[in-house]
Amino acid sequence: MLQNSSSQDLPLLDPLPRIAIVRSSYYDELVTSMQDAAEGILLETHIKEIEVVTVPGAFEIPLTCKKLAEEKEIDGVIALGIIVQGETQHAEEIARACTDGLMQVQVETNVPIAHEVRFVDDIKHAEERCIGESNKGAEAAVTLLKMIKMLNKR
Repeated sequence: MLQNSSSQDLPLLDPLPRIAIVRSSYYDELVTSMQDAAEGILLETHIKEIEVVTVPGAFEIPLTCKKLAEEKEIDGVIALGIIVQGETQHAEEIARACTDGLMQVQVETNVPIAHEVRFVDDIKHAEERCIGESNKGAEAAVTLLKMIKMLNKR
C-alpha cells in the first residue's frame, strides 16, 4: 500500500476504467515489485481489467503506450521501468527519450500515463524506490486514477 494512503484516499471510478501497465524487462525483480504494488492499488479500487505488456527496455515503452492508447479501448497507462546511470551518457539519453516520448503520447492521445520509469544512480537507489512503503508503482496507480477522474475519463 502507498505510504500515508488509505482506501478512502483512492478515487472510486464508475464505470471501472480499463488500465494498461507497460513495463520493461530490465531489472525484472524491481520492476515486478512496482507492478505488483500498482496492481494492488488497482485491485483495491475493484479494477480487474488490467492489460500488462512487457517490453525489452525503457526505450520501447513510449511506442508501446502509443499503440495501446490508439488501438485498445484503455483509459490510462502505467509505465514502469528502471534505468541505471552508467559510465556514459547513454542512460541519460534513454531516460530523456522515454520521458519526452511518454509526454508526447499522452498529449497526442489524451490518454493519461503515469510515468514511473525511474532513472537512478545505482541499484540501491532503485531498490529504495521499488520495494517497501516507498514503492513508486503504488504511487503511479494512485496518480493515474486521480488523472482519469480529473479528466472525466470515467
